[in-house]
Amino acid sequence: MKKIIAIDVGNSETTVGVGNSDKWAGYRFTTRKTITSDELLMMFKTIIDTKPLKENLIDGAIVCSVVPQITNSVALATSKFISKDAIVVGPGVKTGLKVNIDNPKELGPDRIANSIGGYIKTGSSVIVVDLGTATTFDLVNDKKEYLGGSIAPGIKVSLDALTSKTSSLKSVELETPKNVVGKNTYEAIQSGLILGHTSMIDSMIEKIILETGLSPRVLITGGLGKVIHPLLNIKSNFEENLTLDGLEEIYKLNN
Repeated sequence: MKKIIAIDVGNSETTVGVGNSDKWAGYRFTTRKTITSDELLMMFKTIIDTKPLKENLIDGAIVCSVVPQITNSVALATSKFISKDAIVVGPGVKTGLKVNIDNPKELGPDRIANSIGGYIKTGSSVIVVDLGTATTFDLVNDKKEYLGGSIAPGIKVSLDALTSKTSSLKSVELETPKNVVGKNTYEAIQSGLILGHTSMIDSMIEKIILETGLSPRVLITGGLGKVIHPLLNIKSNFEENLTLDGLEEIYKLNN
């Protein structure tokens, strides 16, 4: 199977995947809105193993970005890196996903990729929960129609808000607490953030199922997915590279 470079530019982190859905070599770095294409090109040359490129196994590249300030820079750097134009997910790019919401243009390219990746993984109706800067819920039916979703503040955003708006509460490690009832402030914050967020996800999925009457599979992805997934009551699977898998499918549709 041909290898590609798939890049997901998020508000907090940028994920670079080299390979395909069989195996991704993953790289992450902090998203910086002022970074230039030359800086990105140098970074790619530093972090990405260039051996596959020398063997001419890289077929092309695809980029999805929720940070408009650097979308063009990422696409330009990627195109220079592989000497081929990169596809940028946006208007005019085929996705194979029918978007049934009030304004389809509002749907972020990362959520499109997640929805496609989720559908490809399950072949059925699916709820994709992505735990990134925001925690997003995206619903696709068994006809590959995007029906809508929900957006909540992510765990790190909630922690930043909590510590910046209070004088005595300090930051904590985003790890699973030993108890729901914390015996000190540190444990109490961990409980509220991690277990509270888990309860929110369980409840939201139940409400989505009740409202729609669907029986969807549930897939968890995103940076904090590994922490949250084992704690959920609702049956679900964790897919670390779901966004990259969705981007690969979009890449295939446009080649």
